[in-house]
Amino acid sequence: MIISILFILLIIFGVGFPLSLWIAPRHNIAGRLGLSYLLGIGIFTLAMYITNLLGLKLTFLNNILVFSILSLPLIFFERRKYRNLWGEYKKSIKSFHPGPVEKITLGAIIFFIISSFASTLYWPVYVWDALTLYDFRAHLFTQTGFISSVLSALGDSFYFSYPLLTSLAHSIVYLSGGWNPQFIYSMFYLSLALVFYGLAREFVSQKISLVFTLILLTAPRMFEQSTISSTNFPYMAYFSLGVIYFYVWDKKNRPGYLILSAILTGLATWTRAVEPFWLGMFAIIVLVSIYRKRLLDPVIFVVFFLPIQQVWKNFQSTLGQGSSTVNEVLTTVSFLPEIFRFENWANVLNFIYLNIVRLWGPLFILFVAASIMSLTTKEQRKSFLMVFITWGLLVFFVVGTFIFSIYVGWYGAISDSAARVSMIFYPLFVYTTALVFFQIEKNE
Repeated sequence: MIISILFILLIIFGVGFPLSLWIAPRHNIAGRLGLSYLLGIGIFTLAMYITNLLGLKLTFLNNILVFSILSLPLIFFERRKYRNLWGEYKKSIKSFHPGPVEKITLGAIIFFIISSFASTLYWPVYVWDALTLYDFRAHLFTQTGFISSVLSALGDSFYFSYPLLTSLAHSIVYLSGGWNPQFIYSMFYLSLALVFYGLAREFVSQKISLVFTLILLTAPRMFEQSTISSTNFPYMAYFSLGVIYFYVWDKKNRPGYLILSAILTGLATWTRAVEPFWLGMFAIIVLVSIYRKRLLDPVIFVVFFLPIQQVWKNFQSTLGQGSSTVNEVLTTVSFLPEIFRFENWANVLNFIYLNIVRLWGPLFILFVAASIMSLTTKEQRKSFLMVFITWGLLVFFVVGTFIFSIYVGWYGAISDSAARVSMIFYPLFVYTTALVFFQIEKNE
């Protein structure tokens, strides 16, 4: 396990970290550290997949080769920035002066993160979906060395239903001699905390950022999902942070943040490809770009998003599975007239309320209150875009659930799955609430 953990750390600091320096040179420390894992594990598993399709067998030595191909050029091109990092980090650490409330809050955050790692490092993979799909594929990839041959031999569309990020992340652990890959999900938990805190610090104080990070980490199901092998938590982290990066890009025009939004949204589709939330996100980007008169924004987003999203789409098509992105968009649009079938709305809204909104609980109430407050004063209206984005995605989710209910009569049987997917809204609710209620407060 030690070699597996060390290799994951190498991916973080040898791939993700220099990549974050290249894309977002002005990122704060906390956000960069968390982002390094998200980028590192996402891009590295993509590279494993592509090189394997080109004939490079999945072995530990070949993983080292792929790592070298990715990391050496990145570190070489960013070597000058590395020289200044230590001094900047020491300066930032010295400027961190937590008060009593902040110390307690930080202690609670650390407690939950350590508890997550304690659970995932102790318990092996045990949930059904992982045993029959994510981890099962990883064992087969590790034993045979070739992804395409395994999936072709399995034949059943069930094994092509989800992209490969989690399975290949498990394979990294197995190929390097480890026996339990669950800690990678605690790494997502830690990374979400770091990036969320870093992005909150762009607008609100240190204290408020810590408090709302703790609220996020203790939201319903967040801790539980960080301790099991599933696509839900990684998907939520990638997609929700991709949304928030777009907001920060719009408000502060930070170099690279739009690219980060596109890459993270793309990596979300490399984790789960069933839910087309990316389409709702793209529609919002188009609307905002028209309003802001920045018509290149959607183009930049597509240039960095589409290659990642197409990787799995293209492979599915070679196996006669899935559909093209164009067909996915056209199918979604063709379903829109169905929203006027009013006889089904009552059942669907009741399903969403009972299985999702009630689970959101106080977080949703705070978000609704924040949405109302965002219209009251000039300072709070500065956060209206985040409110608009979140409500836009909520409408997309509700309409999508309604359309799904028309064509799949047994949708009521997947209430738990719908609740897990809806976790993508937790970071958006919490971030929006922090912005609106504390917009007036200045950064420390």
